[in-house]
Amino acid sequence: MELVNSVYSQAFHHHNDHQLKSAHLLLNNMYYSVMYNEDEAFMLDEKMQKRMAILEDEWMRYEKSECLSRYNFTQEVNEVALVEAALKRHNVYHHHLFDYLALEANEHEFKQFILNESVLNIDFFDYLALALIGVSDQTRAEIMANLWDEAGQGNIQRFHTVLFRKLLRDLDLTYRRDMVIANMSWQGLAGINLFSYLARYPFNKIKYFGLLAATEMLDPDHYIKFMQGMNRVFKDKKIDCTYYLEHQTIDIQHANGWLKNVVIPELAKNPNKIADFWLGFYMRLDSVHRYYDYLLNYFLTRQAA
Repeated sequence: MELVNSVYSQAFHHHNDHQLKSAHLLLNNMYYSVMYNEDEAFMLDEKMQKRMAILEDEWMRYEKSECLSRYNFTQEVNEVALVEAALKRHNVYHHHLFDYLALEANEHEFKQFILNESVLNIDFFDYLALALIGVSDQTRAEIMANLWDEAGQGNIQRFHTVLFRKLLRDLDLTYRRDMVIANMSWQGLAGINLFSYLARYPFNKIKYFGLLAATEMLDPDHYIKFMQGMNRVFKDKKIDCTYYLEHQTIDIQHANGWLKNVVIPELAKNPNKIADFWLGFYMRLDSVHRYYDYLLNYFLTRQAA
């Protein structure tokens, strides 16, 4: 077990891409087993649970040290504009990946991008539902409003997972989670794992609220450019992009509601949790930044070859 600890410590602290892919792939499989496995025979045994704890400790030790060295964790969160300003100062805001998608990306690259997004897009309803556990009635009401939108406000054909799967079919893409996960970069896997880690432990609740706030706030502007590219590349094909079109607008409403009705009231009651909010917020932004950097570099490298 000490050898395992040493290997994963090197992966996170020395940025060994191969080891990071192995570590995050293992973590992803563990989280999926914990959250979705219905066969008792395949539940994690004590040895695997200890290994998961070691992985999480090494990973979070690195992530926290990186964030604490770069960001202000003491800023009070008492208005939406303050959090919006923090988002706009981050390098992931208006990432150049979406300029590339808008103006240069080809059909194959769009399909790769969408497949890389597919796991979180399809599992997001479940992740959002996990935020309901142990929260106040006011917070629960806001989360339920978001879930109602995700559920197409009762219309199964408007359910966001249904809309996304329709987009996949229109693009002749087959969703097989195991294959998508196996082909993802460690940066993409880390983004999914961050959702799982923060969602499943009660002590991470305010961090998880920070992650969800960052997610809802970041996407709309990026999706505008994404849709510019989709309209350019698929102008002669009938592709239903309702999933992304809805998220251009609905995520703005969700972000405002999330901050006004969840984050600000919760932190007013628990000011000692302010640092937790910012940690979740910045870990999400940093994770997405690494992931977008990787995808853009991957596309540009292939284009130049």
